[in-house]
Amino acid sequence: MPTYRPRTARSGTALLCALGVALLGLATTGCEDDTAASGRRQSATRADVAADRDGGRTLPLSEPTSITYKRGSDHVRGALRVTAVSVRKGTHTELRKAGVTPSDVRTTQPYYVTMTFENLGGNSLHYPFLNTPTGLVDTSGVDDQPLITGDTEVTACPGKDPDDFAVGAKVSLCKVFLVPHGVRPSVVTYSTGDDTKRPVSWKVTR
Repeated sequence: MPTYRPRTARSGTALLCALGVALLGLATTGCEDDTAASGRRQSATRADVAADRDGGRTLPLSEPTSITYKRGSDHVRGALRVTAVSVRKGTHTELRKAGVTPSDVRTTQPYYVTMTFENLGGNSLHYPFLNTPTGLVDTSGVDDQPLITGDTEVTACPGKDPDDFAVGAKVSLCKVFLVPHGVRPSVVTYSTGDDTKRPVSWKVTR
């Protein structure tokens, strides 16, 4: 005679099995979430480790690099991806149109250096002064002087920093340099924080 199993027993067994599967699913999901979070943390860690790896090196124009951002007054830190995009000749006429007239008009040639910045860190940067550390060295080995325009914006070379640089934000900024006649731009430099003696450099091609 076949063994009779009450319906309630089968239902109870099914319920237990379903509960076990659900718990297993939750456990798996939890593992996946932990793995994803771990991956995100690991990626951030790798980005931090990669920062400043190009300090002291000379890169080709348009090649990006990661650097550690540090503002000395309040020790704010962050991670930036920085790229020297281009160096091109400007004109004193363009500067005059912006209301800027350098004292050494007859002995210098304006050059416009365009940089791009991306905030890779975990914090928004307030008044970051991103473009300030940008430098230009000429073929005689001299650091050329940036043109201080104050609040005046040169239309051909816009360089106003954002007041707040949010996480993931990108911006393109231009800076005017006055290069003496007889020489030309050779290297764009950028350094911030503790690596001012080992700036990242980009070779200017003719």
